[in-house]
Amino acid sequence: MKKKTIKLFLSFLIISLICSILLVFVSSMKFSPQYVFRTIVNGNSDVMDYKVFPERMIQKSSQPYTYKYDLDGSLKTMPIDYTFSGKSRKKPLNTFLKETNTTSFIIVHNDKVVLEEYDNGYDKHTVNTSFSMAKSIDSLLIGMAIEDGYIKSEKQSIADYIVEFKGTNMEKITIEDLLLMRSTISYEEGNIWFGDDAKTYYMPDLRHLALSHHQLTTKYHDKFHYNNYHPLLLGIILERSSGKHVAEYFEQKVWDKIGAEHNASWSLDSKITGFEKMESGINFKAIDFVKIGSMLLHEGTWNGQHILNQEWIKLSTRSDFPLNNDEYKGSFLENSNIGYKYMWYSTLNNKGGLDFFAMGKYGQYLYMSPENNIVILRTGKSQGNVDSWPAIFKEISIKVGKKNGSR
Repeated sequence: MKKKTIKLFLSFLIISLICSILLVFVSSMKFSPQYVFRTIVNGNSDVMDYKVFPERMIQKSSQPYTYKYDLDGSLKTMPIDYTFSGKSRKKPLNTFLKETNTTSFIIVHNDKVVLEEYDNGYDKHTVNTSFSMAKSIDSLLIGMAIEDGYIKSEKQSIADYIVEFKGTNMEKITIEDLLLMRSTISYEEGNIWFGDDAKTYYMPDLRHLALSHHQLTTKYHDKFHYNNYHPLLLGIILERSSGKHVAEYFEQKVWDKIGAEHNASWSLDSKITGFEKMESGINFKAIDFVKIGSMLLHEGTWNGQHILNQEWIKLSTRSDFPLNNDEYKGSFLENSNIGYKYMWYSTLNNKGGLDFFAMGKYGQYLYMSPENNIVILRTGKSQGNVDSWPAIFKEISIKVGKKNGSR
C-alpha cells in the first residue's frame, strides 16, 4: 500500500512537471520567451525593478534649482493619527516613517523644505521609482503637447494619431477617455502571465501589445476602470505627435525646466524596441521629483520658467465634487471620497478646496495642498500597514499649515 502511494505521488509530480513545461513552452510561443522568463524570474513587481529594465537617461537641468531650507525639528515628533485594518493608531512621525517601510519623506511649505527624512536604508542619493505616479506625468506631457501644438485637443480620437485604428471601433475612443480611465478597452487582471497587469508591465514590446489589443467591452458602462493600456497608448500618441522619445520630451519640457539637480531615467520595455514604460517607469532622486509638485502649486511656472499653462493643470488635476459615486462603484476608489480626473487623484481639503496627488504602487505619492501651500513626497518599499496615506497627508498639511502659516 505504501509503495503504491509513493508511486502515485511520483506519477503526479512527473505529470505536473510535464504540464508545467508544456504551459511554459506554449506560453512562450504565444507571447514571447522573454516575457514568460521575466514573469517567472521576477514575479511580482518590486521597487528595485528599475535595475531589471533597460532605461533611457534623463539629463539633469542646465539651470539647477536648490530649495531653501527651513527645517523644523519638531515635525519629526509630530503625532500622526492613522488607521490600519480599521483600527486607530497614533505614533510620532519619525517612528511612523520607520515602521511603515517609508524610504523618503519630504515636506515643502511655502517653497521651503521643512522636513526631509530618509529611512530604511535610503538616503538623498538613492534612486526611487515612480510606479503609477508616472501616469500623472503622462497627463502633464499630454497637456504640454497640446500647448506646443503637437496635439490639437484631448477630445480628439486616438485614431487621429494611431492610424492603425482608423476604420475600427477603436476610433470611437478619445484621448480624454484614456486620461479619465473610462474607455471601453478591455482590461482583465489574472494569474501569472495571462492577465493584463503582467502583460502591460513585463512585455518586451509594449507598443505592439497596445496596438494589437483591440478587445472592447461594455461592462464598465462609462465607469472608472483602471487600465494600463491607456498610458501605453498615450505614450504612442506623444512620440508620434512630437517626433521624440517620451523621456526626451520629458527632459526638455519638465526635468530641465524645474531645475533637477540630478539625472533621472525612464525604464524601457526592452533595448530592441526602446519604448518607455508609460505606466510605471520614472526613476529619480527624491528632492527633484518634489519640484514637479512645486511647479504645479505655482500654476505651471517654476525656476523662472513657464512649464505648463494653468488651465490644463486645473482641468487635469481636480475632479468634480461632490463625486458621482456610481462612477467608482466596484473600483478601488469606491466610497473613498477620492476622485480621478486626468490621471490625477483629488480630495476635499480643510479649506473648501481640493488637494490632488499622484499615486503609485507600494505607497509612492506626490501630494499637493494648494490652500495650505504644501507639497509632500512619500516613497516606500511597501504600503506600510496604513489604510489611507492621503488621509495622513491631509492631516500633515493642516498641521504644518497652521504651525507655520500659509501664504
